[in-house]
Amino acid sequence: MPPLEKRIPTVVAVAGTEHGRRGGHLVTDPALELGDMPVSTTLLGIVHGFYWLGYEWPLLWISMNHKVTGADGVDVEGGKYVRGVHDFKFVLYWIVQLIAVRSVLLHHVLPAIPQFLGIANERKQRRFGEMGWTFMYICVTWAIGFKVWMESPYFMNTANLYANYPDDHIIMPYGLKWFYLVQTAFWLSNIYTIHVEERRKDHVEMLTHHVATIVLVLLSYTFHFTRFGHAFMLIMDLPDMFLTSAKMFRYLEHELMPNILFGLFSLSWVFSKHIICLKMMISIWTQGTKLIPEERRFPHYPNSYASYPIVSVLWVFLCVLQVILLYWFYLLLRVLNRVLIKGENVDDNRSDDEDSDGEDGSRDDAEHSTDSGVEINESSRSNRHQPC
Repeated sequence: MPPLEKRIPTVVAVAGTEHGRRGGHLVTDPALELGDMPVSTTLLGIVHGFYWLGYEWPLLWISMNHKVTGADGVDVEGGKYVRGVHDFKFVLYWIVQLIAVRSVLLHHVLPAIPQFLGIANERKQRRFGEMGWTFMYICVTWAIGFKVWMESPYFMNTANLYANYPDDHIIMPYGLKWFYLVQTAFWLSNIYTIHVEERRKDHVEMLTHHVATIVLVLLSYTFHFTRFGHAFMLIMDLPDMFLTSAKMFRYLEHELMPNILFGLFSLSWVFSKHIICLKMMISIWTQGTKLIPEERRFPHYPNSYASYPIVSVLWVFLCVLQVILLYWFYLLLRVLNRVLIKGENVDDNRSDDEDSDGEDGSRDDAEHSTDSGVEINESSRSNRHQPC
């Protein structure tokens, strides 16, 4: 049995597995992904070009719409917004912008870090770029979303997620609406990126996760449940910061930091994605039904969508997410049990991949193999894990 400090990095690699293969070969379309940068930057250039020429229509795409004004036509102090028909333009603009920024960082900026540190393996450079982009996005949006949460009446107060619905929920501060629409754009852009990156073994699970998340974000925004959705997204995103940073250090061949960050990821995963999220789901029925009286529910009250059928639909999609998370958590426990407790080695069973890069390539490929790509010595059983 190898010493513990030698086995933990393997857990980081396997528990954070990203990509799979079909027929022993990597599945990706480099031409398609490289083409997203000129297309997205050209579209952004057209919109901003017309804006600089004095046209007003680009403002519907690059700025927030539907600002609340008083009876005298003056904007309400503090910058308050409501949802409206032009919000989709802001979302589309941010989808293009996120794809453009991701492409620039992934192909021209982030790979320079492992190159500077002497990491010659191109696959590790690319994986570092993918994780680096995700880490940067989550950190920036989570910090903005957390600041909005701290300034809100529902900070650490689940009762105010439902209090005075819908009157106090229709109007949103600028930060909340920005966070919601950018998050919507991010998850929609992920539908594109998971099809241009190397195909994961759990592609169906990831696609299901993304679709369920998008449905929840759109429905909660439409039905004025943005307070609940805002807090829920913050809680769900927290562990991913630890996982992506752990994998970045792993690709830089650092030994200590991946272990520390993976430990924080495991603890935060259980605490946030299961304990807190389940409590929030239960609060819908224990607090929401009490704090939203019958006279304020759909269809008796204007702009109210609180009704058992509508809330039940939202709850079903929350359950779908939780089932996927529990499945991934089960796979994570299997990996931890086999590597840390049983002391079994995890080896890459690649034998017919022509993309071999020697020892570094083999070790790196093990990080992206999943159920049929990673074997436990002395048995033919395999495992995989892909967090959200």
